[in-house]
Amino acid sequence: MTAAPLELPVQPGDAAAVASLVFQHCEGRALNDEIRARLGAATRGLELASLRAWCGSLQRDPIHASSYYLAADAVGGGRPRPVLLRLAAASSPASALFPNPLLIGRMRTAGGLEVVVSAIAFSARDGDAVRKFAEQVDRDFLPRPQGAQPAIAAGNRHPEISLPAVFEAYRRLWKDTGVNLASTVQLSATREMTTDEALAARDGEDPTAAGHTRVSIRRLYEAGLWAAIRAGWRHGYTAEADHVIITGDTPEAIARSVEAGQEAIRQAAGYTKFTTDTSRLFELEADPRHPRAWSDAVVGERFEALFDAGERAWLLDEFRRPFPIAGSVYRLPANDVVRLAVKFGRSLKLNEELYDSIRRVKAASGLGRAFDFEPSIDEAETLTTPEEMIFYMHWLKDRGRPAQLVPPNLGFKKRQAYPETAAELRAYVEHKMWPELAPRVAGEFDGRPLAELARRLRQLAGVAKHFNGTLSIHSGSGKQAAVLESIGEAAGGRVNYKISGELQLQLFDVLGEQPPGSCWHEMLGRMVARADAFAAAGAFGEESSLAAHYRAIGRGSSLGDPGRGRRDGNLFLVFWIGNIVGSRDAGSPEGDHRFFQEKLDELPEDLIEETRRRNTEYVLWLARCLRG
Repeated sequence: MTAAPLELPVQPGDAAAVASLVFQHCEGRALNDEIRARLGAATRGLELASLRAWCGSLQRDPIHASSYYLAADAVGGGRPRPVLLRLAAASSPASALFPNPLLIGRMRTAGGLEVVVSAIAFSARDGDAVRKFAEQVDRDFLPRPQGAQPAIAAGNRHPEISLPAVFEAYRRLWKDTGVNLASTVQLSATREMTTDEALAARDGEDPTAAGHTRVSIRRLYEAGLWAAIRAGWRHGYTAEADHVIITGDTPEAIARSVEAGQEAIRQAAGYTKFTTDTSRLFELEADPRHPRAWSDAVVGERFEALFDAGERAWLLDEFRRPFPIAGSVYRLPANDVVRLAVKFGRSLKLNEELYDSIRRVKAASGLGRAFDFEPSIDEAETLTTPEEMIFYMHWLKDRGRPAQLVPPNLGFKKRQAYPETAAELRAYVEHKMWPELAPRVAGEFDGRPLAELARRLRQLAGVAKHFNGTLSIHSGSGKQAAVLESIGEAAGGRVNYKISGELQLQLFDVLGEQPPGSCWHEMLGRMVARADAFAAAGAFGEESSLAAHYRAIGRGSSLGDPGRGRRDGNLFLVFWIGNIVGSRDAGSPEGDHRFFQEKLDELPEDLIEETRRRNTEYVLWLARCLRG
């Protein structure tokens, strides 16, 4: 064995022991999950001081048969250092894929074979190496479209923490049920994330500006590849560029936003699911539920202005025919067609433009042309009716841009439980454009909000299936078991359930449980103070006043009981404290004013493992409830 410098991340003896097992189990055999599992069991039997191997990642070099790659952690001291080991027979040429690796040593295996072991930096932030492995060594780790597959779509605001946790949950579910629910690598592409260039320019003084997670589009994608590789997850998962949001009050502002959205799509070329949010172009006054709804005459004028003669004829012919769906027949009178066309027409045309942009980007990516499309109807301020979903889905399908996932507005609030009593519902709907909900619950469902919700879910799931689409549930964090069970029953197992905020809140729960005076407990307190200061300056718009309101009613800085949907906590913080990670720790007593996100990246292993445990258990609980 050759001499090695002291700063090597892995001890040569440990590397030799792992190399011996790899060549013993794999040389001359076709690699499969069974062999990798046996190797993993054998590796765990070794007493390795400096190395933790992720044996599910093992793959041969695509050119040199007696060379293997294995993701591992160097654990000899301090924080674990993720590396990619190359274990090669000494006769094999050096790798052209990963030039200039760190040589661990030239050594002999227990079987007498001379091998060379080297290491490549392979953390979630080593994007080039991670992409090379997924694209050129083992393409089974690339994300795939979801299609009709059900999923728990896990947003990852702290990807190096939560991604390994949700892949562990998917692994257990696959083992127990044979069902693949993996849809991770998900954040809003133009709200929670942004481009690397925009992120670098962000100073953190606007907590609602795009990129408040300090996770870029590229970084999240690469972190997803990294986590899938280390988990050995070859069963397929989706990567979602969620909520490509188009904003603007003028044609010029909208055009600028469209260009920014298209740039986000270009940077998300490897993603396989795209959710577009064109809700700023909804003309809600065309809906009779609007408090200042337009008259038929005004709606008619808008219809004439928005659509030419051919489009008007197509709309009135195509949408007035009956739609037999799930035992019901839906008919749209001409007046309803006109109102729906005015309400949704501009957003639908823009969705067509965005769909075509995605199709062009995917075709040029070399990473597969297929993708899932999800137009975000849920961002309307009105509850989605079956007729609205029919109109939206049929428009896109008839014009060659079919949606694979469809998200209705169910009346869900982010990270909050759904009301279970009439009294809770009355407070819940205050200031919302849901005038029909409370009277319908009282008049038709004996004051039982969950019974009314269950009927709407069945109707909407039936419409989604009619168009070969999957019901997609947004704002899924914080919902109670009864709601999840209703969703699962209505969808019949075909559902896409999105979460994000709860995984992050569980991280904050762990920080808050640390001893008072400890650095992590104190840092969470400074995050709360920063959120309150931003609220006092009006940074959160109309919701800024909620900070003082929840303080006044005694909620303090509590994030509530996650088992009760956090309804007993300070709901201002439940919703907004996550945005603070993208701000600077201005109150640090040590004068360390880095972004909070940078500090959270330095969490000790015990706190990371506890957060991951809770994240994994939460996803497993969701799956159990959704299965019924």
